[in-house]
Amino acid sequence: MEILLLQDLAEDAHAWLAARHSVHYRPDLLNDGVQLQAALASVHALVAPSSVMINRSLLDHAPQLMAVGRMHDDSETIDVAACRRRGVRVVLAASTMVRARAEYLLLTLLQLFRAGGGALPPAHGMRGAAGREINDSVIGLFGMTPPAQALATMLVPMGARVVGYDPALHRKAELWQRLGVQPMTLAGMLKMADAVSMQMVHASRYHGLVGARVLSACKPGQLWTSISRASLFDLDALAEALRAGRVGAFTIDSDDPRLIAPDSPLRTAARVTITPDLAAHTHESHLRGSWYLADRLHDALTLRAIRAHAVRSGAAAASAG
Repeated sequence: MEILLLQDLAEDAHAWLAARHSVHYRPDLLNDGVQLQAALASVHALVAPSSVMINRSLLDHAPQLMAVGRMHDDSETIDVAACRRRGVRVVLAASTMVRARAEYLLLTLLQLFRAGGGALPPAHGMRGAAGREINDSVIGLFGMTPPAQALATMLVPMGARVVGYDPALHRKAELWQRLGVQPMTLAGMLKMADAVSMQMVHASRYHGLVGARVLSACKPGQLWTSISRASLFDLDALAEALRAGRVGAFTIDSDDPRLIAPDSPLRTAARVTITPDLAAHTHESHLRGSWYLADRLHDALTLRAIRAHAVRSGAAAASAG
């Protein structure tokens, strides 16, 4: 079993890879840890969803493993250091999901604006609260990751004023000007923005970053959409900001069970939408990701074969000598 797929690739990418290697698609092993461990003994490359922990325990059962692939960049479930020590290449197709994530953020921003834009009064002659247009609004980008950069190129032509904050990006960096985004302090951005799109990278130092102090700076009725990890939010403070109207509505794309747990403060908060990690999932992103993984895994196994051949040739030459 040269390549084990616990998560399948797009049909054409799978066929291309299978024409060059021994490929086995075995999603049934996800529910059978004993059989999975047995299968790993002969596996050279593995494609697994984020539910599978790639750690020392798994690597111990896969002595021939050369590469692991994953559609999404879920570093919390991959021990990259352990893979590096074992000489196992980690292949993440996260870059192929950027466009899908950016379009999700744009979609949710448009939905939030049209749902009433927070607490706007009814327009003359209209029933209920009037929706808003994104044109002439101020959108804050919280984190200038690749999805934010793609989102900026969509928002600016739509007539939005785009401002941004990223603690890891210098305010004089060329990127800001190139994208048409005005860099600001966090408090300055929150005070001005009608809506905030959050796509900060995950790091332990940012745990609970969006708490009571940060949320107190929000423009009243501010709309939020996020594809960041739920751990970056203080959920109690967020629920309180929603009850107080400091945050007008909140959408997050995450499958973190804490968001919907029985004791989650968001369960009783109004104007909250939680989607279960859907942002990156489009037909196109799956196709791009599949081909990315197929190409990189083929390269890794081809390099392995070349090195093995060189070792055998060297050994044969030494024996003949």
